[in-house]
Amino acid sequence: MKKLLVIILVLLSVTGADAINPFKPYKPLKEIDYSLNWSLGYDSTSIAYKPESLTQRSLLPMGLLSMSILYNDNYLDKRIVKFGGITQPPLKSADFLQYSPAAIMYAMKAFGVEGRSDWPRMITADIGSFAIMNLIARPTKHIVKRERPDGRAFNSYPSGHTATAFMAAQMLHKEYGETLSPWISAAGYGIAATTGIFRVIANRHWCSDVLGGAAIGIFSTELAYELTDILFGEQGVKHAITVPDLEDMPVWKFGLYSDYSMQSDVFTSQGYGNPYAKPACSIGIDASWMPWYIGPTLRAGLTQMKWTGQEDIYLEHLGSVADVYTVGAGVDIDIPVIERITLNGQAIAGYSPKANSYSFYADKEKNQTLEWSIPAGKHCYGNIGMTVRTSAFSSVTLHGGVDFYDKVWRSYVLGARFNYTF
Repeated sequence: MKKLLVIILVLLSVTGADAINPFKPYKPLKEIDYSLNWSLGYDSTSIAYKPESLTQRSLLPMGLLSMSILYNDNYLDKRIVKFGGITQPPLKSADFLQYSPAAIMYAMKAFGVEGRSDWPRMITADIGSFAIMNLIARPTKHIVKRERPDGRAFNSYPSGHTATAFMAAQMLHKEYGETLSPWISAAGYGIAATTGIFRVIANRHWCSDVLGGAAIGIFSTELAYELTDILFGEQGVKHAITVPDLEDMPVWKFGLYSDYSMQSDVFTSQGYGNPYAKPACSIGIDASWMPWYIGPTLRAGLTQMKWTGQEDIYLEHLGSVADVYTVGAGVDIDIPVIERITLNGQAIAGYSPKANSYSFYADKEKNQTLEWSIPAGKHCYGNIGMTVRTSAFSSVTLHGGVDFYDKVWRSYVLGARFNYTF
């Protein structure tokens, strides 16, 4: 009972330790000014020196989870029956990429790069992360029973590959991003986001499956490290946790974005020739450098298509799924409003570089074939919204905007960005 009470108090506690700017030299442990933690007292290296509580660090994964539930984009499968459509290179790449952040972490440790924890403490936290992730993700798959886009199983939500990738990326962040360099975390999260996007490209998951998997992966690692801190106390801590000052505007932002199309005007006369084919959801990654309140940004992602006709249509055997790929560059604007909250906007000039043709059967007997032809062309985007700094290293942006694909569509979207910032 006493241990349970301690755990509850730790999970709810918020320490008052001063944040450290990560661009300054790190202090040795003996030079750190520790502050009072009501559950454990003074001078606890692993517990008391935490500028943020588990609740604060869980705000970003809770945002990811909320958006994944609100999107509910599996309705796409009600009109396009996708038996097949697996893209092999992204499918095989995701199998490898999901473990890459963990491999980087263990390689650095093996080559003597000192991180947050010694071997016993790190392995314990990692095993805990993996166990918690599986305890959440696997039962959820069987409870939700969402059909995969390729129609091969009813275990699409959440994405297990994405959950594993973000769990591993969060472990890399905890061990080396918070103690050595934030760029290590940026690399890990980039690999994790790419893993999730590849699962969408491979027709294994919906966009919302990826958001749900990312939420579970990040939260599992945070909870495991919190429990490991309680179990080990100060034992095995090699470096203090260091974070940016929340009063400083972040200089770098790396985001996983996802947009939901609320209304679309389709230019059928010059577009892909069918008024029942419209953009549905978009997902991708972006990166911004913010030397001031405005800075350049890069973006790459894809848009999933939906069919709104009265009758179902069917993919050809191993036919490709109708996804539109876009790359772009533009500006990102952040205007401070109050503490931790900014008004945000983006304007991006992009291009969809590949013209695609898609073939479907308009009936099960395969007597009638429907062709979609989507041209290459200018694909521009703009949004405005509000950003909340959820922790020293993360922020969540909610926005509305316009997605304009020249001679193909104009779509009004609502969406979110989940940013790693420093």
